Amino acid sequence: MPQRAAVTGSARRRIELGPVLVAGHRVALRETRLSDFEPWRRLRARDREFIEPFWTTSALSWEQRHSRAWWVREYLRQRRARAAGYAVQLSVLVDGEFAGQCTLAPIDHANHAAELGIWLDSRRAGHGVGTVAGALVTDHGFGDLGLHRITAPVCVGNHPARRSAIRGGMWLEATMARGMSVGGQPRDHELWAVTAGRAPTGGYVTALISTGVAAERISPRPASVLTRLTDHRRTLGTVSPTVLLIAARYYLGARLRRNVTGGPALPDALYTHDSADQRISLRKHQSRLPSRRSPRIRYEVTAAGRPIGNLIVGTVGAHPRLTLELDPDPAHTKAAAAGLALLLDYARDELALDRMEALIDPAATHLPGIAAAAGFQREGVLTGARLGPDGRFHNVELWAAITENQSRTSAPG
Repeated sequence: MPQRAAVTGSARRRIELGPVLVAGHRVALRETRLSDFEPWRRLRARDREFIEPFWTTSALSWEQRHSRAWWVREYLRQRRARAAGYAVQLSVLVDGEFAGQCTLAPIDHANHAAELGIWLDSRRAGHGVGTVAGALVTDHGFGDLGLHRITAPVCVGNHPARRSAIRGGMWLEATMARGMSVGGQPRDHELWAVTAGRAPTGGYVTALISTGVAAERISPRPASVLTRLTDHRRTLGTVSPTVLLIAARYYLGARLRRNVTGGPALPDALYTHDSADQRISLRKHQSRLPSRRSPRIRYEVTAAGRPIGNLIVGTVGAHPRLTLELDPDPAHTKAAAAGLALLLDYARDELALDRMEALIDPAATHLPGIAAAAGFQREGVLTGARLGPDGRFHNVELWAAITENQSRTSAPG
């Protein structure tokens, strides 16, 4: 049985990756600091035209998302996520200067997986810095963090990110219709992935060097006492009364929110009738105690009062992700599809969601027909995306339904 993937024990110590000499420049990664705010904001302001079209949509303006208050709250949120073992956020340093960020988040403990995200100073693009930074983080994920699978969603049309994924050894698994909302609108995204089982011997940094990338490993320089004092003083200089007030408000709010389950508000029950006029019901099974709630919600599906399976709704992430556990009896296919379509209708009409996903075991040959009848389409195969009870990682098919309410979202012209 693979070990639990988590940022715990030795992996939770201070993270310092590299350095690697790339085209004459020293590239390293370390944990993001509060004192990174000014160079972060300066780079993001200068590169806004390159970043914003592919950055996650937000109700906040670009200026609001780059304020000191936002930075402090995000920094504290990331610290909490890392302490819980669900995220790692690192700053990319080139010749000791802040040049971007690289994250592994969210980390899926159950399936030993994480999503990789990276942005870089545009002046460093095209010199191998991003490729090596991604390789360092991937080696860290497969090594210290015990991950099995790392993915990277890339917006269709983001050619630099696509080239980086290819150089990083990833392969294209699926194209996700309306996969994420970026730049103010839902956009199709390609899903790129890599697994530990296919990682090159010695890791990705070693492989890049062996294939001729202008890079070499170099010995880290121990920080001098003066350097450490300067860093410490810089960090202390960022802890102003304003920052302390923002932190106090954040932690007070976090305590008030700690028992609140995230994700969409799903109903206790839903009802419909299938084409044979059978009554179809979906009944939620979830603890009523907020502190014991799981991010996975189980709906029991019944047809004419008889149970025909379950729909498991994962509520973490941008889109609800379903696991189908439905009776293979062909006599129940229409009823199961009606129950699945009922959940999709609720997601569209009541939750205003425009996409719902389902992971289907290729061995469950009855499920594709049910999914297709309910309005799902197959988008690809995810390699080793699910850890089975046998202790092995299994492939799953990614299916998705676009639940967009056309009358609500259509625009003139």
